[in-house]
Amino acid sequence: MKIVYLASEVAPFYKSGGLADVMGALPKKMQELGHEVSIIMPKYDKIPLKFLEKLEWVARLESHGDIFNLVRYPDDKINYYFIENKALYERGRVYGDYDEDIQYAMFSELALRFLKEINLQPDILHCNDWQTGPVPYFLNVRYNYDPFYWDMRTVYSIHNLMYQGRFSKRSFERMGYYMNDRNDLNFMEIGIGSGDVVNTVSPTYAEEIKYPYFSEGLEWITNHKKIYGILNGIDVNVFDPRNTKGVIPFDKDHLDKKKENKYKLQEKLGLPKSDDAVISIISRLVEGKGLDLVSAALENLLQYDAVQIVILGSGDRFYEDYYNYLAWKYPNKFKVYLGYNAELANEIYAGSDMFLMPSRYEPCGLSQMIAMRFGTVPIVRETGGLKDTVKPYNVFTDEGNGFSFTNFNADDMLFTIKVAEGIYYDRPDVWKKLVERNMELDFSWDKSAKEYVKLYEEAKSH
Repeated sequence: MKIVYLASEVAPFYKSGGLADVMGALPKKMQELGHEVSIIMPKYDKIPLKFLEKLEWVARLESHGDIFNLVRYPDDKINYYFIENKALYERGRVYGDYDEDIQYAMFSELALRFLKEINLQPDILHCNDWQTGPVPYFLNVRYNYDPFYWDMRTVYSIHNLMYQGRFSKRSFERMGYYMNDRNDLNFMEIGIGSGDVVNTVSPTYAEEIKYPYFSEGLEWITNHKKIYGILNGIDVNVFDPRNTKGVIPFDKDHLDKKKENKYKLQEKLGLPKSDDAVISIISRLVEGKGLDLVSAALENLLQYDAVQIVILGSGDRFYEDYYNYLAWKYPNKFKVYLGYNAELANEIYAGSDMFLMPSRYEPCGLSQMIAMRFGTVPIVRETGGLKDTVKPYNVFTDEGNGFSFTNFNADDMLFTIKVAEGIYYDRPDVWKKLVERNMELDFSWDKSAKEYVKLYEEAKSH
């Protein structure tokens, strides 16, 4: 098949979240499976210079008195295309401007026009999140009269229903699309309604978004449209405990080296060298990630338990200030790094004993998979992809690979952490088995990519 991926961010060119990781890994796997793959994203000035300076001009189009260029990054396996318009996409930042609707409506329109301009005729247009929601609609409404587009089918992926792209009608009307039956637009809703096939990034989340608690007001359409759930993978070559920058190499047969990573992490962060359980969090510091629960339970853990806690991330000022205060109050037990540091993140994954992810909602989650890849046992709330990837350990049947709790409740989370600590300290044989079990799990894109092939075949049959 010929597949074109459309997204607002793609690793390694620009990343703000998990979407970029998916767009960095899934297309590569599809290319390995023998498909012809292209990717189109906006050309931001936030893309690193080492990529920008290699871009080659491909084509030019005019739209509404403005000039758009299509440029290409040279790669012998995947066609990486970027839509260039300095006024719209080169602002020193990527998201959050007052005219995001115009930015991404224009991106959606120009992506379709450039396909014809360069004679790229895909079988599948794979659109991702609200920024590309207009693509299936534009294809159905304006381009269904042009034979060039007749055989194209759309797959629309929901990566997080929380972010929907709610706007007035101005961006569509500016381009001559008139929707007289409504006063506002929801780009996510348009993508779900117009896509030939719709999926989200884990089987559990595909079911959860049928209910008001998770659907963010879109339950009327998530119940009407068939939505498939395909779990994301991770790039197992990037996250490899045997070969990761800053990590002392180890595998499940050499767990003494994992302990060396723990001592190295403690030394780097200024924590005492200790065999106490190291519990880590790598996350955006926002309510949806369960940080209210964490904040409610932290002092209990720090006062009474033989633990060290490490947090890496940034977000709401309240959490940042509180964690700075705790780092001052408990200098030998608690450390926080505000911001993001990829190398330090990998050192934390490798050097921790437990990884805490108590999300209120989690469409898929990649961090728990990365942690397990590094032999760090997850403690999660049972939601979305966390429920799909972490099975609670049963002491009677010896089944499971981590620890989980159901209710979004700080006491339940604290109880689950203490159960995990109990096994860590009292049953080292069981703990070792959990570490090895997690390191044997396959979170590569191999299985998920084959499921996407089935999804593309389903779209082609429409």
